[in-house]
Amino acid sequence: MRSLPLEGNSHLLGKSIVYFETSVDSGIERARSEFKKGDVAFLPSTGSFCFFIGNVESAKTMTPIGKFTDDNDELMNVKSGDVLRLYEETT
Repeated sequence: MRSLPLEGNSHLLGKSIVYFETSVDSGIERARSEFKKGDVAFLPSTGSFCFFIGNVESAKTMTPIGKFTDDNDELMNVKSGDVLRLYEETT
């Protein structure tokens, strides 16, 4: 949370994962490799934030950090190189 806001160019991994790399350096916690549509996870080896737009069993373990609740159809329209921004919404 201290690193927010974060942004980076998007990458696609198959049709189920959209991610972007950051300079965040953190270890892994509550590691798991199975994720469902709507999950958000952190991959410590690359500092990447991963958004799952489909159910996935990953070859790498990641730290689950949350879920996105908005209509995730927007993520399905992301193209490689699009800029993604992760920030804390304040009300």
